[in-house]
Amino acid sequence: MEDNEEDNDDDNIPDWAHLYEAGAFEDEPMHEAEANAAEEQQPPDELERMEFNLKMRNATSLHLHGVLSDTESIIQMEATLGVECTTPQKSQSVPFDNLSFTLESENSTLGMENATPQKSWSVPLCGSSYTPECDDSLKPAVGMTFEDIDSAKEFYKTYAAHVGFPVRVDQHKAKNGLVTNKRFYCSREGFRKAKDETQSEPECSGKRKCERKITQCGCLAMIALKRTKESKYIITTFVEEHTHALVSPNKQHLIRSNREVGEKVKITLFNFHRASIGTSDAYRFLRVGLGGFENVGCTLRDLQNYHGKLRCLIKSSDAQMFVDQLSRKALANPAFYFDYIIDEKGRLVHAFWADATCRKNYAHFGDLVSFDSTYSTNEYNMIFTPFTGINHHKANVLFGAALLSNEKIDSYTWLFKTFLNAMGGVEPAVIITDEDASMKIAIQNVFLTSVHRLCMWHILRKVPDKVGPDLKEDDDFHASLSLCVWSCETPEEFEDRWARIMIQYGLKNHEWFAGRFDIRSSWVPAYFRDIPLSGLLRTTSRSESANSYFSRFIGFKHALVEFWLRFDTALEDQRHKELEANNVTLHTTPVLKTSWGMEKHGSELFTHEVFEEFQQELLAAREYCVFESMQKDGDLKIMRVADNSKKLRLVQLNTSTMFTSCSCMLFGTHGIPCRHIIHALRSAKIDELPSMYVLRRFRKDCKRESVLSADGILLEERANSPVNPVLQKLISDTSNKIESLFVQAKNSLDAMQILRDGVFALGDRISDMIPAKELSRTKEFEDFLGCPIPMQVEIHPPNDIRSKGRIKRIKGHADKGRQQNKNEQRKKKVLQPRRCSTCKKVGLHDRRTCLEKTNNQ
Repeated sequence: MEDNEEDNDDDNIPDWAHLYEAGAFEDEPMHEAEANAAEEQQPPDELERMEFNLKMRNATSLHLHGVLSDTESIIQMEATLGVECTTPQKSQSVPFDNLSFTLESENSTLGMENATPQKSWSVPLCGSSYTPECDDSLKPAVGMTFEDIDSAKEFYKTYAAHVGFPVRVDQHKAKNGLVTNKRFYCSREGFRKAKDETQSEPECSGKRKCERKITQCGCLAMIALKRTKESKYIITTFVEEHTHALVSPNKQHLIRSNREVGEKVKITLFNFHRASIGTSDAYRFLRVGLGGFENVGCTLRDLQNYHGKLRCLIKSSDAQMFVDQLSRKALANPAFYFDYIIDEKGRLVHAFWADATCRKNYAHFGDLVSFDSTYSTNEYNMIFTPFTGINHHKANVLFGAALLSNEKIDSYTWLFKTFLNAMGGVEPAVIITDEDASMKIAIQNVFLTSVHRLCMWHILRKVPDKVGPDLKEDDDFHASLSLCVWSCETPEEFEDRWARIMIQYGLKNHEWFAGRFDIRSSWVPAYFRDIPLSGLLRTTSRSESANSYFSRFIGFKHALVEFWLRFDTALEDQRHKELEANNVTLHTTPVLKTSWGMEKHGSELFTHEVFEEFQQELLAAREYCVFESMQKDGDLKIMRVADNSKKLRLVQLNTSTMFTSCSCMLFGTHGIPCRHIIHALRSAKIDELPSMYVLRRFRKDCKRESVLSADGILLEERANSPVNPVLQKLISDTSNKIESLFVQAKNSLDAMQILRDGVFALGDRISDMIPAKELSRTKEFEDFLGCPIPMQVEIHPPNDIRSKGRIKRIKGHADKGRQQNKNEQRKKKVLQPRRCSTCKKVGLHDRRTCLEKTNNQ
């Protein structure tokens, strides 16, 4: 507050108000019961003096807070002193917040000769006088001195916290930059000013109104400080009595001035948000760890407000900080690739990034790519588009990701070209998407050699909406259609069966089914059997799974820098799971179920996840496969193999090269030797898998080779932690030791006292070595985000984002069970006889299907 403003505030206070501040009208505090007893024994003049003091206090408070003007204050003072006013009289009823402050006299008979007229008054939330009770060492006193304002503030707050009332820092007076006078009030001091109804929001404005509860009730408890010649501060005024009840001990932790978001609470909140855990969960964790809500030091709303200030602070610089974060990643590791686009107004439009591990994964597993867009990942509604593949553990792996402002052809074209630049211009063999028209055109323009496959699930899920109500509930129709799409092995078989289904169910001229048949080569599995590993990606379930995975970490309300923190956490978690799978694969051995050398050889080469599928084929070869016929033409052996299916498989084995082919084409579409090939190799007394049947992408050691980018940069991830690894290890060991000591000592009062004293003594030694620095709120947020908040912003956050919306998820086995239960319940439902309102007969029809109604028409 400026000096002239403070001087004006004090000048506006009438002279008689300073008399009260100096204690001229101060009474000795007494309890309410004592006051009532004393009232009966006091002479009339003593009672009048007490009433006079009460009026003075109320008039002083009303003036100090703008409820009464100077003129009205003087009028009330003159009325109190019994002096006739020369100015026009004002009403003693002062409206505020639809309430009133009224003084009125009424005669009441006390059964005594000299009955004193009783006074009554109505003050909002005010009542009798309450005097706090506490030890004298905690209580302020006039003449008490302090080294500085902060010491006095802490002393008064400690006193207030002990007795149960909130503290508010009020006006001060300064001269030459030094505070000369300072006041600390009870937070319930003063009265709320009446609102100007002419400036209020109209009811139909659409804004949410939050009515704040009234807390001020004219309490006068306070202390006033004054600077002395010795540069210290002395208490010149201390008003102890309150006009409201004090807070009980079990609620004192809820007093606003007692609440503070402490260092432990901040660290816990930031750590939880780095781990993609919300504020409410962090607060509940603190409650459990600290032994109750009263020990946390703040409320959940305080914690939410503290985190909300972060978003307010970075709102205008969010996009700039996000791009700066990507730039720092690239500066720390040249293998980190990113690119972005801004519009003519400097707003972020698109952004793409892929770190060294993403690019290395693409070099190993980039022949198959699943691409899809997802929504609700940030507060700007930018579309999150990850590129997903399949690693050697048959798990999802990320190749790169982007944020787009729209889903137009130009946006996807830019994204796919940027993706190709990041991956050295190597196109995927197969890329699968949904039926989005913009994606389809962009893929045709950019991926010239890739096979674009449409998701079968997205197409088949539309069938119920395209047929009539009868076919929609016809289970036989859906089963026949699914069998036709999923089980046909050749295009001819599919086309023949499809034609029969269309004729059987009257769909031959159906426009939608005709359109799906025209593009059959882009989604039916029978047309992809010649494409290597096409059986691994028949739907976008990999993308759906990746979107679901990231959605557990990323929420729709997060800023871009928070999105990056959570995305980084999710990616680290995904890669750690791959590390765990590598550890299990390399240092454990799967259980062998036969004595065949081929099984043991496969367990040494394949990862556990791939070996399980190979083992199933091997067991099927032992249990079910038999030769129906065998022919030999030079080095070529032609065999017909029967198994537990209804089809005979044709197997051709070259005895010189040991190359084997099978008509089931499982190895070509899934990369695993089929049971028929295994049976043929066994018949040739081959105990080890030929190298041609062990794909490198499924080997345990597939990622051991170093990979270079097109620019010759080694694609290896570097440690990105700003903390020295040795220091991080010391931090972890120290934290674990303190936690273990706490667990060990928490059940013993003496042991806990020893631990506390030792920690406090250690804290004093560290403070002497390294003075504690109080970080500003901005610095705290910057440490959490891992980047500074820029002073100059060139890249602004996007706005006016429009997306097509989220689709329903792909259903799994659990959903199939639910659907079967619904179908069974539908079959069990029996129509009940009812009376028809047309023919008045009881039957299984109603007036809509009544035969008499039809005949009459």
